[in-house]
Amino acid sequence: MTFELESFKNFTNALQEVSLLTNFASQCEQNPNKYTALNKSALLLLTSKFEVFIEDVVREYIEEINSMNIANHLIPDQLKVKHSITRIKEIVDVIENPDKNDKKIKVFKELAKLWADQEVNFDGLQIPNKFNYGTHGSKEMQKLFNNIEIENIFETVVIYSENENSLLDEVQPIDFKAIFNNITGLRNAITHQDQTPNMTHKQIEGYAENFHKFSKELCEYLEGRLFILNQEYKTYREVSSGRENIS
Repeated sequence: MTFELESFKNFTNALQEVSLLTNFASQCEQNPNKYTALNKSALLLLTSKFEVFIEDVVREYIEEINSMNIANHLIPDQLKVKHSITRIKEIVDVIENPDKNDKKIKVFKELAKLWADQEVNFDGLQIPNKFNYGTHGSKEMQKLFNNIEIENIFETVVIYSENENSLLDEVQPIDFKAIFNNITGLRNAITHQDQTPNMTHKQIEGYAENFHKFSKELCEYLEGRLFILNQEYKTYREVSSGRENIS
């Protein structure tokens, strides 16, 4: 079984909208007002589309795990912990309300099932996948990926330059974390301070290219993890079935 996350395809299509704006900007370099407005619009659109992609890929990754219906004890503990915290937070405000016992009991039974020693199929992981409103940048992005067991997304997913004229024997890694923080800072300057950053359509195209590289590598990494998890469950089922046949 192979996995192909739709998030990458959707983001690739979304980048075409950014490309439309940079193409228009390239035709308006002699008109400073139009050129600046188009570049600012392209940058804002790029950052928005990328954040939507990040939220979508985390959501889709968990949905794929849920669709496997794997046994509870094969679900990684970090995912179980995050799901448990998420569910408990939902009942914190009513924990002392006797009228909400049905809701509390439902959550407690669900968590007991998830953490049970005996094998139970569990298909309802709920993992946060949204940026906190008004907060951006690499730290916020890292928090989302911490939710799905990736301790440092910027070290786990690495992209490289493609300089055909380079005399170096090895391609060089790109500091995507710095790029992401830089473009987030530019976005914040536009939206919160009404500033007009000095940038060209070529620079925005470069940002878009690196965002596309990162999204591709990220999806391939997550697809690989899904494949491994699915194979582990398949192997477990085959072994369990063999034991049952022997007995």
